[in-house]
Amino acid sequence: MTDKNDSLQEKLRALEAVFLQKLPSKFDEIISALELFQHEPENKDALTVLHRHLHTMAGSAGTFGFAELGVQARVFESKVKPWLVIPRPEQDELNAFASEVSQYFTLARGRLNTMASQEDDFVEQRPEVAHTDHNSSLIYLVDEDSEQQLAITTQLEHFGYEVVCIAQLKDLAVAVATRRPDVIVIELSFPEGKISGVDEIKKIEQLQRLRIPTIFVSKSSSFESRLIAVRAHGDGYFTKPLDVVAVTERIDNILQHGDNKGYRILIVDDDTVTSKFYGTILRDAGMNVRLLSDPTQILSVMTDFRPELLLLDIYMPVCSGVELSHLIRQDNSYVDVPIVFLSSEVDLDKQLEAVRAGADDFITKPVSTEYLISSLSTRAERYRSLRALIMRDGLTSLLNHTAIKEQLASEILQAGRNGSHLALAMIDLDNFKQVNDNYGHATGDQVLRTLARLLRQRLRRSDIVGRYGGEEFAIIFPDTTASTARKVLDQVRIAFAKIRQHSEDVEFSVTFSGGVADLAATTDADQLFDVADSAMYVSKQSGRNRITLA
Repeated sequence: MTDKNDSLQEKLRALEAVFLQKLPSKFDEIISALELFQHEPENKDALTVLHRHLHTMAGSAGTFGFAELGVQARVFESKVKPWLVIPRPEQDELNAFASEVSQYFTLARGRLNTMASQEDDFVEQRPEVAHTDHNSSLIYLVDEDSEQQLAITTQLEHFGYEVVCIAQLKDLAVAVATRRPDVIVIELSFPEGKISGVDEIKKIEQLQRLRIPTIFVSKSSSFESRLIAVRAHGDGYFTKPLDVVAVTERIDNILQHGDNKGYRILIVDDDTVTSKFYGTILRDAGMNVRLLSDPTQILSVMTDFRPELLLLDIYMPVCSGVELSHLIRQDNSYVDVPIVFLSSEVDLDKQLEAVRAGADDFITKPVSTEYLISSLSTRAERYRSLRALIMRDGLTSLLNHTAIKEQLASEILQAGRNGSHLALAMIDLDNFKQVNDNYGHATGDQVLRTLARLLRQRLRRSDIVGRYGGEEFAIIFPDTTASTARKVLDQVRIAFAKIRQHSEDVEFSVTFSGGVADLAATTDADQLFDVADSAMYVSKQSGRNRITLA
Protein backbone atom coordinates (compact mmCIF):
# COMPACT_ATOMS: atom_id res chain seq x y z
CA MET A 1 0.00 0.00 0.00
CA THR A 2 1.32 3.44 -0.85
CA ASP A 3 2.19 6.09 1.72
CA LYS A 4 -0.59 8.27 0.32
CA ASN A 5 -3.13 5.49 0.77
CA ASP A 6 -1.90 5.00 4.33
CA SER A 7 -2.47 8.70 4.90
CA LEU A 8 -6.02 8.45 3.51
CA GLN A 9 -6.81 5.52 5.79
CA GLU A 10 -5.52 7.49 8.79
CA LYS A 11 -7.81 10.41 7.89
CA LEU A 12 -10.82 8.13 7.45
CA ARG A 13 -10.11 6.37 10.73
CA ALA A 14 -9.86 9.75 12.45
CA LEU A 15 -13.27 10.73 11.07
CA GLU A 16 -14.69 7.38 12.15
CA ALA A 17 -13.35 8.08 15.65
CA VAL A 18 -15.07 11.49 15.65
CA PHE A 19 -18.34 9.88 14.52
CA LEU A 20 -18.03 7.23 17.24
CA GLN A 21 -17.32 9.90 19.84
CA LYS A 22 -20.41 11.88 18.83
CA LEU A 23 -22.76 8.90 18.63
CA PRO A 24 -24.00 9.10 22.25
CA SER A 25 -24.97 12.76 21.78
CA LYS A 26 -26.71 11.84 18.49
CA PHE A 27 -28.71 9.21 20.41
CA ASP A 28 -29.64 11.88 22.96
CA GLU A 29 -30.82 14.24 20.20
CA ILE A 30 -33.13 11.56 18.79
CA ILE A 31 -34.55 10.63 22.20
CA SER A 32 -35.02 14.31 23.20
CA ALA A 33 -36.86 15.14 19.98
CA LEU A 34 -39.01 12.05 20.38
CA GLU A 35 -39.87 12.87 24.00
CA LEU A 36 -40.84 16.41 23.02
CA PHE A 37 -43.12 15.13 20.27
CA GLN A 38 -44.53 12.46 22.61
CA HIS A 39 -45.60 15.15 25.07
CA GLU A 40 -46.61 17.66 22.37
CA PRO A 41 -48.06 15.64 19.47
CA GLU A 42 -49.21 18.85 17.77
CA ASN A 43 -45.61 20.12 17.63
CA LYS A 44 -44.73 19.63 13.94
CA ASP A 45 -41.30 21.22 14.41
CA ALA A 46 -40.35 18.55 16.95
CA LEU A 47 -41.55 15.86 14.53
CA THR A 48 -39.54 17.40 11.67
CA VAL A 49 -36.40 17.48 13.83
CA LEU A 50 -36.94 13.89 14.91
CA HIS A 51 -37.32 12.76 11.29
CA ARG A 52 -34.17 14.63 10.21
CA HIS A 53 -32.10 13.12 13.05
CA LEU A 54 -33.23 9.60 12.15
CA HIS A 55 -32.64 10.23 8.46
CA THR A 56 -29.11 11.50 9.15
CA MET A 57 -28.38 8.51 11.38
CA ALA A 58 -29.62 6.11 8.68
CA GLY A 59 -27.16 7.53 6.18
CA SER A 60 -24.13 8.29 8.31
CA ALA A 61 -24.12 5.08 10.36
CA GLY A 62 -23.85 2.91 7.27
CA THR A 63 -21.16 5.20 5.86
CA PHE A 64 -18.98 4.68 8.93
CA GLY A 65 -19.47 0.92 9.06
CA PHE A 66 -22.37 0.71 11.56
CA ALA A 67 -24.63 -1.25 9.22
CA GLU A 68 -27.04 -2.56 11.88
CA LEU A 69 -27.50 0.91 13.37
CA GLY A 70 -28.12 2.39 9.93
CA VAL A 71 -30.74 -0.22 9.05
CA GLN A 72 -32.60 0.22 12.34
CA ALA A 73 -32.54 4.02 12.06
CA ARG A 74 -34.08 3.69 8.59
CA VAL A 75 -36.82 1.46 10.04
CA PHE A 76 -37.58 4.09 12.68
CA GLU A 77 -37.50 6.82 10.03
CA SER A 78 -40.01 4.94 7.86
CA LYS A 79 -42.43 4.85 10.82
CA VAL A 80 -42.06 8.58 11.48
CA LYS A 81 -42.30 9.80 7.87
CA PRO A 82 -46.08 9.20 7.41
CA TRP A 83 -46.77 11.30 10.50
CA LEU A 84 -45.38 14.32 8.64
CA VAL A 85 -48.38 14.33 6.27
CA ILE A 86 -51.23 12.58 8.13
CA PRO A 87 -52.97 13.42 11.43
CA ARG A 88 -51.00 12.67 14.53
CA PRO A 89 -50.70 9.01 15.61
CA GLU A 90 -52.79 7.56 18.37
CA GLN A 91 -51.19 8.15 21.76
CA ASP A 92 -50.85 4.42 22.45
CA GLU A 93 -49.07 3.95 19.12
CA LEU A 94 -46.79 6.89 19.82
CA ASN A 95 -45.98 5.67 23.34
CA ALA A 96 -45.14 2.20 22.06
CA PHE A 97 -42.89 3.66 19.36
CA ALA A 98 -41.14 5.93 21.89
CA SER A 99 -40.51 2.96 24.17
CA GLU A 100 -39.07 0.92 21.30
CA VAL A 101 -36.76 3.72 20.17
CA SER A 102 -35.60 4.55 23.69
CA GLN A 103 -34.91 0.90 24.47
CA TYR A 104 -32.92 0.39 21.26
CA PHE A 105 -30.70 3.45 21.68
CA THR A 106 -30.15 2.75 25.39
CA LEU A 107 -28.93 -0.72 24.41
CA ALA A 108 -26.83 0.78 21.62
CA ARG A 109 -25.20 3.17 24.08
CA GLY A 110 -24.29 0.23 26.30
CA ARG A 111 -22.74 -1.63 23.38
CA LEU A 112 -20.72 1.46 22.49
CA ASN A 113 -19.24 1.48 25.97
CA THR A 114 -17.85 -2.03 25.38
CA MET A 115 -15.96 -0.85 22.27
CA ALA A 116 -13.28 1.13 24.04
CA SER A 117 -10.45 -1.22 23.11
CA GLN A 118 -11.76 -3.22 20.13
CA GLU A 119 -14.56 -3.41 17.57
CA ASP A 120 -17.29 -6.04 17.87
CA ASP A 121 -19.96 -7.27 15.50
CA PHE A 122 -21.80 -3.97 15.86
CA VAL A 123 -19.09 -2.31 13.77
CA GLU A 124 -17.98 -3.60 10.38
CA GLN A 125 -14.43 -3.29 9.12
CA ARG A 126 -14.20 -0.68 6.37
CA PRO A 127 -12.58 -1.96 3.17
CA GLU A 128 -9.42 -0.28 2.03
CA VAL A 129 -9.97 2.51 -0.49
CA ALA A 130 -8.31 1.72 -3.81
CA HIS A 131 -5.72 4.24 -4.91
CA THR A 132 -3.58 4.43 -7.98
CA ASP A 133 -0.16 6.01 -7.63
CA HIS A 134 0.61 8.72 -10.17
CA ASN A 135 4.17 8.37 -11.42
CA SER A 136 6.24 11.03 -13.08
CA SER A 137 5.79 11.49 -16.82
CA LEU A 138 8.52 9.18 -18.12
CA ILE A 139 8.62 8.57 -21.87
CA TYR A 140 10.67 5.82 -23.55
CA LEU A 141 11.58 6.85 -27.09
CA VAL A 142 12.60 3.77 -29.08
CA ASP A 143 14.15 4.59 -32.45
CA GLU A 144 17.50 3.73 -34.05
CA ASP A 145 17.68 7.12 -35.82
CA SER A 146 19.86 9.04 -33.33
CA GLU A 147 19.45 12.36 -35.12
CA GLN A 148 15.67 12.12 -35.00
CA GLN A 149 15.82 10.90 -31.40
CA LEU A 150 17.68 14.05 -30.41
CA ALA A 151 15.22 16.31 -32.21
CA ILE A 152 12.15 14.64 -30.67
CA THR A 153 13.72 14.44 -27.20
CA THR A 154 14.56 18.13 -27.23
CA GLN A 155 11.00 19.00 -28.17
CA LEU A 156 9.39 16.71 -25.59
CA GLU A 157 11.67 17.98 -22.84
CA HIS A 158 10.57 21.53 -23.62
CA PHE A 159 7.06 20.32 -22.84
CA GLY A 160 8.17 19.06 -19.43
CA TYR A 161 8.58 15.31 -20.01
CA GLU A 162 11.45 13.08 -18.90
CA VAL A 163 12.62 11.25 -22.02
CA VAL A 164 14.85 8.16 -22.16
CA CYS A 165 16.17 7.25 -25.62
CA ILE A 166 16.61 3.59 -26.55
CA ALA A 167 18.36 2.89 -29.86
CA GLN A 168 18.42 -0.93 -29.82
CA LEU A 169 15.11 -2.78 -29.76
CA LYS A 170 16.56 -5.55 -27.62
CA ASP A 171 17.27 -3.05 -24.82
CA LEU A 172 13.61 -2.07 -24.35
CA ALA A 173 12.56 -5.10 -22.28
CA VAL A 174 15.46 -4.60 -19.85
CA ALA A 175 14.62 -0.90 -19.50
CA VAL A 176 10.94 -1.65 -18.81
CA ALA A 177 11.85 -4.27 -16.21
CA THR A 178 14.18 -1.78 -14.52
CA ARG A 179 11.86 1.23 -14.59
CA ARG A 180 8.36 1.22 -15.99
CA PRO A 181 7.59 4.20 -18.25
CA ASP A 182 4.26 6.01 -18.49
CA VAL A 183 4.27 5.89 -22.29
CA ILE A 184 6.38 4.21 -24.97
CA VAL A 185 6.89 5.97 -28.30
CA ILE A 186 8.31 3.36 -30.66
CA GLU A 187 9.20 3.02 -34.34
CA LEU A 188 7.12 0.38 -36.10
CA SER A 189 9.98 -1.18 -38.08
CA PHE A 190 13.58 -2.02 -37.17
CA PRO A 191 16.35 -3.99 -38.93
CA GLU A 192 14.89 -7.07 -37.21
CA GLY A 193 11.70 -6.73 -39.27
CA LYS A 194 9.04 -4.42 -40.70
CA ILE A 195 6.79 -4.79 -37.66
CA SER A 196 9.41 -5.79 -35.09
CA GLY A 197 8.43 -2.81 -32.93
CA VAL A 198 4.94 -4.27 -32.59
CA ASP A 199 6.33 -7.75 -31.91
CA GLU A 200 8.57 -6.41 -29.13
CA ILE A 201 5.67 -4.60 -27.44
CA LYS A 202 3.61 -7.82 -27.50
CA LYS A 203 6.53 -9.76 -26.03
CA ILE A 204 6.96 -7.25 -23.19
CA GLU A 205 3.23 -7.43 -22.41
CA GLN A 206 3.44 -11.18 -22.09
CA LEU A 207 6.59 -11.13 -19.96
CA GLN A 208 5.60 -8.26 -17.67
CA ARG A 209 1.89 -9.12 -17.65
CA LEU A 210 1.03 -5.47 -18.01
CA ARG A 211 0.13 -3.13 -20.83
CA ILE A 212 2.07 0.08 -21.16
CA PRO A 213 0.41 2.82 -23.25
CA THR A 214 2.18 2.80 -26.60
CA ILE A 215 2.37 5.23 -29.51
CA PHE A 216 3.69 3.84 -32.80
CA VAL A 217 5.54 6.01 -35.33
CA SER A 218 6.39 5.08 -38.90
CA LYS A 219 7.27 6.45 -42.31
CA SER A 220 4.29 4.52 -43.66
CA SER A 221 0.76 5.91 -43.54
CA SER A 222 -0.82 2.83 -45.10
CA PHE A 223 -4.02 1.26 -43.84
CA GLU A 224 -2.20 -2.04 -43.25
CA SER A 225 0.42 -0.45 -40.98
CA ARG A 226 -2.22 1.42 -39.01
CA LEU A 227 -4.29 -1.75 -38.61
CA ILE A 228 -1.26 -3.62 -37.28
CA ALA A 229 -0.81 -0.87 -34.66
CA VAL A 230 -4.50 -1.06 -33.72
CA ARG A 231 -4.32 -4.82 -33.27
CA ALA A 232 -1.30 -4.32 -31.02
CA HIS A 233 -3.54 -2.07 -28.86
CA GLY A 234 -1.61 1.03 -29.90
CA ASP A 235 -2.81 4.25 -28.28
CA GLY A 236 -1.66 6.38 -31.21
CA TYR A 237 -0.10 6.27 -34.65
CA PHE A 238 1.94 9.09 -36.19
CA THR A 239 3.86 9.32 -39.42
CA LYS A 240 7.29 10.86 -39.82
CA PRO A 241 8.31 13.63 -39.77
CA LEU A 242 6.55 13.77 -36.44
CA ASP A 243 4.15 16.53 -35.45
CA VAL A 244 5.59 16.77 -31.93
CA VAL A 245 2.74 18.96 -30.66
CA ALA A 246 0.21 16.38 -31.81
CA VAL A 247 2.26 13.61 -30.16
CA THR A 248 2.42 15.67 -26.97
CA GLU A 249 -1.35 16.13 -26.98
CA ARG A 250 -1.84 12.39 -27.36
CA ILE A 251 0.58 11.70 -24.49
CA ASP A 252 -1.31 14.17 -22.33
CA ASN A 253 -4.60 12.45 -23.11
CA ILE A 254 -3.11 9.07 -22.25
CA LEU A 255 -1.68 10.28 -18.95
CA GLN A 256 -4.92 12.02 -17.97
CA HIS A 257 -7.11 9.02 -18.79
CA GLY A 258 -9.00 8.10 -15.63
CA ASP A 259 -7.64 11.13 -13.80
CA ASN A 260 -10.31 13.22 -12.10
CA LYS A 261 -8.58 16.43 -13.19
CA GLY A 262 -9.36 18.41 -10.08
CA TYR A 263 -13.13 18.55 -10.51
CA ARG A 264 -14.63 21.17 -8.18
CA ILE A 265 -17.22 19.45 -5.97
CA LEU A 266 -19.40 21.36 -3.47
CA ILE A 267 -20.90 19.19 -0.72
CA VAL A 268 -23.89 20.73 1.11
CA ASP A 269 -24.88 18.74 4.20
CA ASP A 270 -25.55 19.69 7.81
CA ASP A 271 -24.01 16.39 8.93
CA THR A 272 -20.44 17.70 9.02
CA VAL A 273 -18.71 14.45 10.00
CA THR A 274 -20.26 12.50 7.13
CA SER A 275 -19.60 15.27 4.62
CA LYS A 276 -15.96 15.40 5.78
CA PHE A 277 -15.75 11.66 5.26
CA TYR A 278 -16.95 11.83 1.66
CA GLY A 279 -14.90 14.97 1.09
CA THR A 280 -11.76 13.15 2.19
CA ILE A 281 -12.44 10.29 -0.24
CA LEU A 282 -13.11 12.65 -3.16
CA ARG A 283 -10.01 14.73 -2.41
CA ASP A 284 -7.90 11.58 -2.39
CA ALA A 285 -9.31 10.82 -5.86
CA GLY A 286 -7.92 14.15 -7.07
CA MET A 287 -11.01 16.31 -6.72
CA ASN A 288 -11.17 19.82 -5.28
CA VAL A 289 -13.84 19.70 -2.57
CA ARG A 290 -15.59 22.46 -0.61
CA LEU A 291 -17.88 21.62 2.33
CA LEU A 292 -20.89 23.78 3.24
CA SER A 293 -23.13 23.12 6.25
CA ASP A 294 -25.16 26.36 6.05
CA PRO A 295 -27.43 26.37 2.97
CA THR A 296 -28.01 30.14 3.29
CA GLN A 297 -24.45 30.71 2.05
CA ILE A 298 -24.93 28.69 -1.15
CA LEU A 299 -24.96 31.53 -3.70
CA SER A 300 -21.89 33.33 -2.35
CA VAL A 301 -19.95 30.05 -2.12
CA MET A 302 -20.91 29.14 -5.67
CA THR A 303 -19.72 32.53 -6.91
CA ASP A 304 -16.35 32.06 -5.21
CA PHE A 305 -15.84 28.34 -5.78
CA ARG A 306 -17.58 27.87 -9.18
CA PRO A 307 -18.41 24.18 -8.53
CA GLU A 308 -18.63 21.72 -11.38
CA LEU A 309 -20.99 19.51 -9.37
CA LEU A 310 -23.12 19.90 -6.23
CA LEU A 311 -23.64 17.04 -3.82
CA LEU A 312 -26.71 17.67 -1.62
CA ASP A 313 -28.56 15.92 1.17
CA ILE A 314 -32.33 15.91 0.85
CA TYR A 315 -33.10 16.77 4.51
CA MET A 316 -31.44 19.79 6.09
CA PRO A 317 -32.44 22.53 8.53
CA VAL A 318 -33.43 25.97 7.17
CA CYS A 319 -34.44 24.47 3.83
CA SER A 320 -34.61 21.04 2.23
CA GLY A 321 -32.28 19.86 -0.49
CA VAL A 322 -35.17 19.96 -2.95
CA GLU A 323 -35.87 23.61 -2.10
CA LEU A 324 -32.17 24.39 -2.40
CA SER A 325 -32.09 22.74 -5.81
CA HIS A 326 -35.03 24.91 -6.95
CA LEU A 327 -33.25 28.00 -5.63
CA ILE A 328 -30.05 27.18 -7.52
CA ARG A 329 -31.89 26.48 -10.77
CA GLN A 330 -33.58 29.90 -10.57
CA ASP A 331 -30.20 31.51 -11.30
CA ASN A 332 -29.38 31.35 -15.02
CA SER A 333 -25.68 31.10 -14.17
CA TYR A 334 -26.22 27.68 -12.58
CA VAL A 335 -28.96 26.05 -14.66
CA ASP A 336 -26.49 23.54 -16.11
CA VAL A 337 -24.38 22.72 -13.03
CA PRO A 338 -24.94 19.01 -12.17
CA ILE A 339 -26.81 18.42 -8.91
CA VAL A 340 -26.55 14.99 -7.29
CA PHE A 341 -28.41 14.01 -4.13
CA LEU A 342 -26.53 11.80 -1.68
CA SER A 343 -29.07 10.72 0.90
CA SER A 344 -30.37 7.74 2.83
CA GLU A 345 -33.85 8.47 1.42
CA VAL A 346 -35.23 5.34 -0.27
CA ASP A 347 -38.73 6.64 -1.00
CA LEU A 348 -39.01 6.69 -4.82
CA ASP A 349 -41.54 9.53 -4.70
CA LYS A 350 -39.08 11.67 -2.76
CA GLN A 351 -36.30 10.79 -5.18
CA LEU A 352 -38.56 11.70 -8.11
CA GLU A 353 -39.36 15.00 -6.42
CA ALA A 354 -35.63 15.72 -6.23
CA VAL A 355 -35.20 14.95 -9.93
CA ARG A 356 -38.10 17.25 -10.78
CA ALA A 357 -36.38 19.99 -8.83
CA GLY A 358 -33.45 19.80 -11.20
CA ALA A 359 -31.35 16.97 -9.79
CA ASP A 360 -29.30 14.89 -12.23
CA ASP A 361 -28.93 11.82 -10.05
CA PHE A 362 -29.89 10.35 -6.68
CA ILE A 363 -27.37 8.19 -4.82
CA THR A 364 -28.47 6.32 -1.70
CA LYS A 365 -26.24 6.18 1.38
CA PRO A 366 -24.20 4.24 2.17
CA VAL A 367 -22.43 4.08 -1.18
CA SER A 368 -19.21 2.40 -2.26
CA THR A 369 -16.31 4.79 -2.78
CA GLU A 370 -15.65 3.43 -6.27
CA TYR A 371 -19.23 4.07 -7.41
CA LEU A 372 -19.31 7.55 -5.85
CA ILE A 373 -16.03 8.62 -7.47
CA SER A 374 -16.98 7.19 -10.86
CA SER A 375 -20.48 8.68 -10.85
CA LEU A 376 -19.39 12.17 -9.81
CA SER A 377 -16.34 12.35 -12.06
CA THR A 378 -18.37 11.25 -15.09
CA ARG A 379 -20.96 14.00 -14.56
CA ALA A 380 -18.37 16.65 -13.73
CA GLU A 381 -16.38 15.76 -16.86
CA ARG A 382 -19.50 16.02 -19.03
CA TYR A 383 -20.28 19.42 -17.53
CA ARG A 384 -16.70 20.59 -18.07
CA SER A 385 -16.77 19.38 -21.68
CA LEU A 386 -20.04 21.16 -22.42
CA ARG A 387 -18.76 24.34 -20.80
CA ALA A 388 -15.60 24.07 -22.89
CA LEU A 389 -17.68 24.22 -26.05
CA ILE A 390 -19.07 27.54 -24.88
CA MET A 391 -16.15 29.04 -22.97
CA ARG A 392 -13.11 27.78 -24.88
CA ASP A 393 -11.37 28.65 -28.09
CA GLY A 394 -11.82 25.88 -30.66
CA LEU A 395 -8.22 25.89 -31.90
CA THR A 396 -6.23 26.05 -28.66
CA SER A 397 -8.80 24.82 -26.10
CA LEU A 398 -7.91 27.83 -23.96
CA LEU A 399 -10.54 30.18 -22.53
CA ASN A 400 -11.92 32.46 -25.21
CA HIS A 401 -11.96 36.28 -25.13
CA THR A 402 -15.25 36.60 -23.22
CA ALA A 403 -14.43 33.84 -20.74
CA ILE A 404 -10.96 35.15 -19.82
CA LYS A 405 -12.39 38.64 -19.23
CA GLU A 406 -15.11 37.23 -16.96
CA GLN A 407 -12.53 35.11 -15.17
CA LEU A 408 -10.30 38.09 -14.47
CA ALA A 409 -13.20 40.07 -12.98
CA SER A 410 -14.05 37.11 -10.73
CA GLU A 411 -10.43 36.56 -9.66
CA ILE A 412 -10.00 40.26 -8.82
CA LEU A 413 -13.06 40.13 -6.54
CA GLN A 414 -11.73 37.02 -4.82
CA ALA A 415 -8.27 38.54 -4.40
CA GLY A 416 -9.90 41.59 -2.83
CA ARG A 417 -11.82 39.47 -0.34
CA ASN A 418 -8.73 37.42 0.55
CA GLY A 419 -6.28 40.31 0.51
CA SER A 420 -4.09 38.35 -1.92
CA HIS A 421 -1.96 39.28 -4.92
CA LEU A 422 -2.95 38.81 -8.55
CA ALA A 423 -1.01 39.41 -11.76
CA LEU A 424 -2.09 39.55 -15.39
CA ALA A 425 0.16 38.93 -18.38
CA MET A 426 -0.56 39.70 -22.02
CA ILE A 427 1.63 38.01 -24.65
CA ASP A 428 1.70 38.26 -28.43
CA LEU A 429 3.58 36.15 -30.99
CA ASP A 430 6.32 38.10 -32.78
CA ASN A 431 6.05 38.55 -36.57
CA PHE A 432 3.18 36.08 -36.71
CA LYS A 433 1.89 37.48 -40.00
CA GLN A 434 5.16 36.36 -41.62
CA VAL A 435 4.56 32.81 -40.36
CA ASN A 436 1.15 32.73 -42.04
CA ASP A 437 2.48 34.36 -45.22
CA ASN A 438 5.56 32.13 -45.52
CA TYR A 439 4.20 28.77 -44.35
CA GLY A 440 0.41 29.03 -44.56
CA HIS A 441 -2.37 29.38 -42.03
CA ALA A 442 -2.34 25.68 -41.15
CA THR A 443 1.24 26.05 -39.92
CA GLY A 444 0.28 29.26 -38.15
CA ASP A 445 -2.48 27.39 -36.33
CA GLN A 446 0.08 24.76 -35.34
CA VAL A 447 2.30 27.46 -33.80
CA LEU A 448 -0.68 28.77 -31.79
CA ARG A 449 -1.44 25.27 -30.53
CA THR A 450 2.20 24.76 -29.58
CA LEU A 451 2.26 27.92 -27.47
CA ALA A 452 -1.07 27.02 -25.85
CA ARG A 453 0.22 23.57 -24.99
CA LEU A 454 3.45 24.94 -23.53
CA LEU A 455 1.60 27.49 -21.40
CA ARG A 456 -0.68 24.82 -19.94
CA GLN A 457 2.24 22.56 -19.11
CA ARG A 458 4.69 25.10 -17.73
CA LEU A 459 2.23 27.07 -15.58
CA ARG A 460 0.46 26.03 -12.39
CA ARG A 461 -2.95 24.42 -12.53
CA SER A 462 -4.31 27.46 -10.69
CA ASP A 463 -3.01 29.84 -13.38
CA ILE A 464 -5.66 30.70 -15.95
CA VAL A 465 -4.78 30.96 -19.65
CA GLY A 466 -6.92 32.37 -22.44
CA ARG A 467 -6.65 33.23 -26.10
CA TYR A 468 -7.46 36.93 -26.10
CA GLY A 469 -7.69 37.15 -29.88
CA GLY A 470 -5.65 36.24 -32.96
CA GLU A 471 -2.08 35.58 -31.81
CA GLU A 472 -2.58 37.33 -28.44
CA PHE A 473 -2.91 35.42 -25.14
CA ALA A 474 -3.81 36.45 -21.58
CA ILE A 475 -2.64 34.71 -18.39
CA ILE A 476 -4.04 35.28 -14.90
CA PHE A 477 -1.66 34.46 -12.05
CA PRO A 478 -3.59 34.18 -8.73
CA ASP A 479 -1.64 34.81 -5.50
CA THR A 480 1.28 36.16 -7.54
CA THR A 481 3.01 39.52 -7.86
CA ALA A 482 3.89 40.98 -11.23
CA SER A 483 7.63 40.49 -10.68
CA THR A 484 7.19 36.78 -9.89
CA ALA A 485 4.85 36.31 -12.84
CA ARG A 486 7.42 37.95 -15.11
CA LYS A 487 10.13 35.50 -14.00
CA VAL A 488 7.84 32.51 -14.63
CA LEU A 489 6.74 33.81 -18.01
CA ASP A 490 10.31 34.53 -19.02
CA GLN A 491 11.17 30.86 -18.54
CA VAL A 492 8.26 29.93 -20.81
CA ARG A 493 9.47 32.49 -23.36
CA ILE A 494 12.95 30.95 -23.45
CA ALA A 495 11.55 27.41 -23.80
CA PHE A 496 9.17 28.43 -26.58
CA ALA A 497 11.94 30.08 -28.60
CA LYS A 498 13.87 26.76 -28.56
CA ILE A 499 10.99 24.71 -29.97
CA ARG A 500 11.48 23.85 -33.63
CA GLN A 501 8.32 24.45 -35.63
CA HIS A 502 7.73 22.37 -38.78
CA SER A 503 6.24 23.15 -42.18
CA GLU A 504 6.73 20.25 -44.57
CA ASP A 505 10.55 19.93 -44.72
CA VAL A 506 11.28 23.40 -43.30
CA GLU A 507 12.14 24.09 -39.67
CA PHE A 508 11.86 27.49 -37.99
CA SER A 509 11.37 29.01 -34.55
CA VAL A 510 8.97 31.66 -33.23
CA THR A 511 9.20 34.02 -30.25
CA PHE A 512 6.72 36.06 -28.27
CA SER A 513 6.69 39.34 -26.36
CA GLY A 514 4.78 40.04 -23.17
CA GLY A 515 3.75 42.56 -20.56
CA VAL A 516 2.82 41.98 -16.91
CA ALA A 517 0.81 44.06 -14.46
CA ASP A 518 -0.77 43.40 -11.07
CA LEU A 519 -3.34 44.89 -8.71
CA ALA A 520 -0.89 47.57 -7.62
CA ALA A 521 -1.65 49.22 -10.97
CA THR A 522 -5.46 48.96 -10.81
CA THR A 523 -8.24 46.75 -9.47
CA ASP A 524 -10.47 47.33 -12.50
CA ALA A 525 -10.43 44.32 -14.85
CA ASP A 526 -10.66 46.30 -18.12
CA GLN A 527 -7.98 48.75 -17.01
CA LEU A 528 -5.69 45.90 -15.92
CA PHE A 529 -5.93 44.43 -19.43
CA ASP A 530 -5.00 47.83 -20.86
CA VAL A 531 -2.01 48.26 -18.52
CA ALA A 532 -0.62 44.78 -19.28
CA ASP A 533 -1.26 45.31 -22.99
CA SER A 534 0.67 48.60 -22.94
CA ALA A 535 3.60 46.89 -21.22
CA MET A 536 3.53 44.22 -23.92
CA TYR A 537 3.84 46.85 -26.67
CA VAL A 538 6.85 48.28 -24.86
CA SER A 539 8.42 44.82 -25.31
CA LYS A 540 7.57 44.95 -29.02
CA GLN A 541 9.08 48.38 -29.45
CA SER A 542 12.20 47.37 -27.51
CA GLY A 543 13.14 44.60 -29.95
CA ARG A 544 10.60 41.82 -29.22
CA ASN A 545 11.20 38.44 -27.52
CA ARG A 546 11.11 39.91 -24.01
CA ILE A 547 8.77 40.46 -21.04
CA THR A 548 8.17 43.96 -19.63
CA LEU A 549 6.78 44.91 -16.23
CA ALA A 550 4.12 47.60 -16.25
